[in-house]
Formats: sequence, structure tokens, C-alpha cells
Amino acid sequence: MKKLIYLLLVLGIALIVGCSLKKPCESIADPATKDDCLFERALESGSLNDCNSIQSDSVKNPCIAEIGIMKEDQSICDSIDGMSRDYCITKIAMSAKDFSRCNQVSTTYWSDICVKEFAVSDNNFTRCAKISNLFEKDECYNAIAQNIAKVEPCFYIYNETNHDLCVRRIAVATLNESLCEETKTVVIGDICYQKIAQLKKNESICDGASYWDIKNACKAAVRSILNKTEQD
Repeated sequence: MKKLIYLLLVLGIALIVGCSLKKPCESIADPATKDDCLFERALESGSLNDCNSIQSDSVKNPCIAEIGIMKEDQSICDSIDGMSRDYCITKIAMSAKDFSRCNQVSTTYWSDICVKEFAVSDNNFTRCAKISNLFEKDECYNAIAQNIAKVEPCFYIYNETNHDLCVRRIAVATLNESLCEETKTVVIGDICYQKIAQLKKNESICDGASYWDIKNACKAAVRSILNKTEQD
């Protein structure tokens, strides 16, 4: 009997402690803390009701967006606006592999992310043209060029240095020294020739370099590689 009473006492204490540790969000006085509590509970339960009980829109809208993503339900995304809505649609578009949803994204930031994701994953560089941010657009073309090991996407890169680096990477990856001519800056073009000459162990490729110093350094490097090969 005493053991039973002791067991019930222990269970009662555990229950009280557990309830106190899991204090209901509704009983929290501080608005910000209460909103955070409701947000966390919504993510655990997938309940829109908890999101709608949040007072601050800066917390409520992201909460609703996360539920929309969780349920893959765009109608939930459309119940809010701004960045949270577009974040929600973008994530669903990626999950559903549905590029058409990117056209429904309003904010430039998330539209660019959505379009770039599909362009790179599908290796479709024509889609990069829809990206507004020039840096992200260049990154899109460059990523696809490297993925498919073809130089064509590099030609659409706006930044001159990034254009040349893209071309050089493809030239070196494909051991095609003729592509070095497609660079716009002399130094990057010359280094392009130098790298390929070393990889192909062909000194004559160094003659494509314009700068005398780089050309000579290129030939010296190739000779060194050839000498080492003969010694081995």
C-alpha cells in the first residue's frame, strides 16, 4: 500500500513538473514570447490556427508560409503577401518541380532564386535571361556552362572578368586552346594558353599568349614537365 501511495506521489509530481515545463502559449504574458511559442507549436503540429493566433505580422506571415510549404498548398501561400508569400511559392515550385509557379512570384529577390534554381537544375541557360540581378544572372550562366562543359553560356555573362574566367574554365576542362581566343582580357587569355600547354605538354600552344613574359614562362613550364617525364 505504501509503495502504491509513493508511486502515485511520484507520478503526481512528474505530472506537475511536466505541465509547468510545457506551459501553454496562451498563458504567456509577453507578446513577443507568446508569438514565438505559437510559431514553434504551429511548426510541430502543422496548425494554421496557431499561426493565425500570432499577433505580429512579421511572425505570423512566415508561420503561415511554413505551413503552406509543409502541406505543399499554394492557396495557403496566397493568403499572405510580400516576401513570405513568394518564399512559400518558390519552395513549393522547387518541391513540385513546377517552373510555371515562378511566374507567380512577385518580388524580384525570390523570382530570381526560383528561376535560377530551375535554370541550373535543368541546364537550360535561356532561362537565366529572366533573372534581374546581374550577379545572379552571371552566376546562372557560369554554373550551367560548367555543368555541361560548353562555352556558349559564358558568352551571355555581362561582367567581363567573369565572362573570361568562365571561358577559361571550359577551355581548360575540354583542353581546347582555341577557346582562349574568346577571352576579352589579354592576361586571362594568356594564362588560358599556359594552363592548356602544360596539361597537353605542348610548347607550341604557348605561342598563343600575347605577353612575352607569360609566353616564356609557359614554355619554360612545359619544358620542365617534359624533362621530368623523361627522367622518370
